[in-house]
Amino acid sequence: MKKVLAVFSVMCILSVSAFAKARDDQEFIIKVGVQPQSTVSLDGEDHDTNVGISAGFEYFKYFGNIFAAGAGAVYDFPRNFQDSDVKGNISFAPMYVGAKIRTPLEGLNNNYGFLTGRLGYSAFIHDDMKDIKSSSGGLFCGVGLGVSISCLVVEAIYSISSFSYKMASKTYNESHSAITIFVGFKFE
Repeated sequence: MKKVLAVFSVMCILSVSAFAKARDDQEFIIKVGVQPQSTVSLDGEDHDTNVGISAGFEYFKYFGNIFAAGAGAVYDFPRNFQDSDVKGNISFAPMYVGAKIRTPLEGLNNNYGFLTGRLGYSAFIHDDMKDIKSSSGGLFCGVGLGVSISCLVVEAIYSISSFSYKMASKTYNESHSAITIFVGFKFE
């Protein structure tokens, strides 16, 4: 729970500074998403999770009309395992740097399609999984496509989060893969 509060505190601090510096060549996006598909590997076996909800923010600065670089953070709310004997809840909190390439068409104003990529660290949070003695997050990467129409942003992201945990005396290095569909509101 302390990790969750820390992530949201950082999100709030960054959002205040982003609003204070908003210009035409920058954008700040607040978004929510749904994960209809999510798979976690545990002890060498893949397990599907129930549908998940995510919330986050991003800040991008454009260099020219096409390329942008920025950073963001997302919190995946806890979800349990679907049709599995695995008990407990898991969640992830990725923090990343990202790049965005948008369509170079002129005359579209704020309407454009884009390709995005992300790389960073994802915290791993588990609850009611008594066999896990300790855990840590790991590398996060994601790619996606999206569209921006006026102040509305819709994107689909495929992401992978690495994590590790220790049970008894053995350490497991695992991964979580998800497809997330985000809808966000853009401030420029």
